[in-house]
Amino acid sequence: MRPSPRRSRGDGAGDAPGKSDRKDRILTAALELFAAKGHSGTTLREIARQADVDPALIHYFYGDKDTLFRDAVSSRVDLSTLFDGPAADEAESGATNRGRRLARTLLTVWEDESTRPALVAVYRTGTSDGPIAATLRARVDAALASCLERLARDEAPLSPMSASLVRAHLNGLVMLRYVFPVEPLASADFEKLTELLALAVEAPGSGNEEAPGHREYGTAHSCH
Repeated sequence: MRPSPRRSRGDGAGDAPGKSDRKDRILTAALELFAAKGHSGTTLREIARQADVDPALIHYFYGDKDTLFRDAVSSRVDLSTLFDGPAADEAESGATNRGRRLARTLLTVWEDESTRPALVAVYRTGTSDGPIAATLRARVDAALASCLERLARDEAPLSPMSASLVRAHLNGLVMLRYVFPVEPLASADFEKLTELLALAVEAPGSGNEEAPGHREYGTAHSCH
């Protein structure tokens, strides 16, 4: 009887020679394909071919595609603490503009080439796939909400409507710069993009969302 599928938990001390290398190749190939084609557009056979392993080995290590997807993403990034490091750095930087701090935090995470494929895979999958995508995107959204709260700790809190507008700005940028690249955002200079995103993030303000829309924009924090 074939051994039951096991979830990969990293490279344990008892791994047989070559096992860690094969897992790494599988996870790397999986991320590349998931990022390029999404969850539903990628097959285990394609992953096996790119990783140069037998498809049965993927079933043995991971069981099914959903488990492989989760493990591939988790091997590169912890979604629950996605923004914690950059947010802490920005909170301690002395920068007084919330929009600038948030913009730099978000872009720093996405510009990191070691984690970007995992994030692109999550976002691309989230545009078309089912429960697995919803679960992972929910974790990213929760991490972003926590980031917003941390970076605004000493300022008036964003109203629910304003916080939603901020997330819309950030998610739109992510989609058009990293997931489905569109010019001029795709090749925009990091510092210039940070400045523009900071202005967009600050525009909604922190007032009551029941107030007239032009009032919030008219009372946005200064970016100088």
